Amino acid sequence: MQLGVYCETLTPQRLAEPDVLSLLSEFDVTLAHAIQFTHLGGDFRPEHAARHLEFAAKLKEAGGRYAWWPLLPKAFGYWPNERNLGAFERLIDTLLLACEKYGASPDLIVFDIETPWRQIEKIFFPGVPALDRALAVAKMLLGNRNPRRFAWAAGKLQEIVSRVQCAGIQTAAAAFAFLIADLVRNGHVLQDYLEMPIFPVKFDGYNGMFYTSYVPKAAPMIVPKAGASRFVYEYARVLSENFGDRAWITLGSTWEGVIPGNEGLAYDRPAQLIADAAAAKAAGIGHLWLYCLEGVLYKDQALLKPRTQEERRAFFDVLRSTPTAEPAPHSGWSRGRRRLEWAAGDWLRWSYDW
Repeated sequence: MQLGVYCETLTPQRLAEPDVLSLLSEFDVTLAHAIQFTHLGGDFRPEHAARHLEFAAKLKEAGGRYAWWPLLPKAFGYWPNERNLGAFERLIDTLLLACEKYGASPDLIVFDIETPWRQIEKIFFPGVPALDRALAVAKMLLGNRNPRRFAWAAGKLQEIVSRVQCAGIQTAAAAFAFLIADLVRNGHVLQDYLEMPIFPVKFDGYNGMFYTSYVPKAAPMIVPKAGASRFVYEYARVLSENFGDRAWITLGSTWEGVIPGNEGLAYDRPAQLIADAAAAKAAGIGHLWLYCLEGVLYKDQALLKPRTQEERRAFFDVLRSTPTAEPAPHSGWSRGRRRLEWAAGDWLRWSYDW
């Protein structure tokens, strides 16, 4: 079992401290470390990656693996998606230039392809008036669906991915778990609606994000809480059947993250991950990841209350040692799955045939 973990906010200096290095090396963890240009206004410079590469060398020397998780300024969309691949391409080219300049490189680059930040704000952030939220959803459905733009974006993304692979660096896509319905339907409708061109691109890994701490609250008509582990099992199995050992799974979340509205939902005890870890293993997954390291190291959102080293170890030990177990079928998830895969049909094709 190969383990990985995301880290979105901690600095290379904090990660290089002995308590973190020993934890990651003990479990042979791949660390996907966010490299953020959010405060530079899109002024990408190779020098910004120097400390990250210095830390990468320390982590590799300690026995871990290091991955970059590149993020854009929020005004540019934060995550790569159909609309900002020009800016993201410049960011990737800057990182590859940094590798040449400093004679070092990460083992992996994670492409966290998600809906543009401003659409997420209008649809999912708390405090948005109901009418405004409904209008934002309608606008997203009618405006995002564009097969020609999707095909162009998938091709452009493939160019970027191939460039990274030619530099000797592996690539992986972080994939919202609901997109797996596109694999079931043998299409790309949900990916297009959400502006996430993933499965047409040849990545070295496809990392499904199964955050069962959040999803049942966000989409209870699709994934009821009691059926969450069955959701993990069935869709992880679809991912495994399509991509073999390139199918990876991220469980969580152990921290509330950067998107508001998830307060109090994070998994703060390793035991809360057992059912999902067992389900993923039963589905044939050999790469288990966790979002995120902040929640492993600290007990609180503000990152002021550190856990003991033994408490930290327990999170990775659960991923590594939990035995395989297939969860029982769940009627609520079965109904939700039918709804989701119905939505993956091309029911609004009239909207882009005008």
